[in-house]
Amino acid sequence: MAKSKNELFHNSKIYVYPNGLQDIVVSTSADFHPPGWEVADDWGQRKMPLEKGVRKVADPAFEDMQRSMRRARGKLRRLALANDFRWFVTLTLDPQKVDSHDGKAVVQKLNSWCSNMVQRNGLKYILVPERHKKGGIHFHGFFNDVVEFSDSGHTDSQGHKIFNLPQWTLGFTTAIELYDDYHKAVGYVCKYVGKQGEKPAGRWYYSGGGLNEPKVIYADLDFQDFVAENQGKCFEFEVPGKRLAVINGYTEST
Repeated sequence: MAKSKNELFHNSKIYVYPNGLQDIVVSTSADFHPPGWEVADDWGQRKMPLEKGVRKVADPAFEDMQRSMRRARGKLRRLALANDFRWFVTLTLDPQKVDSHDGKAVVQKLNSWCSNMVQRNGLKYILVPERHKKGGIHFHGFFNDVVEFSDSGHTDSQGHKIFNLPQWTLGFTTAIELYDDYHKAVGYVCKYVGKQGEKPAGRWYYSGGGLNEPKVIYADLDFQDFVAENQGKCFEFEVPGKRLAVINGYTEST
């Protein structure tokens, strides 16, 4: 017997990370469904009508871009927290080897280098492209601990050593070992997604190396009770037709 919509959809989604932290998303409507729901019943294939009282957005293209950006930031954050990265890296490109203004050329070179490093060294990575003021593209992100490194002889403003990554043969690098508040570093990298209102190299970010995903739990929580019990801890916002409340980094002791 096919399951009903109420049995398939839930109003809450909880991401559980290896260190025990959780991200909790609660909606005023039942929006979240486990993988495979589409084949459970034919109603899942039908286009749902716009809810009464919900206004059509004035600029659909802009709203679509904003939603895409938010989803990318959320996905990047979850991947970063679910994996054990060692390095915060910045990768730039040597103009003698690749035109950093040419997005397609940059991505082709990046993908080739990353694929080789994944296969030969077991690299795991997340990289966010950014276009600098002169128009060229460089990358910020995370590497795991399989890359070779050398002391650059410099330190950052807080006295932490800055390293170079000699295996990056396409240009220049800096790498700093992740320290103190890992979540702060993740948030810092997430801010690069959509920072300039565009996808500088065709995608919001690039990742690979068989990254782990957080565990996902679907639940049904009372929206009003959740907000009341977590005042000052959760962030509320509205999207067409619903309200959402989010807690990032929840622990049982909070």
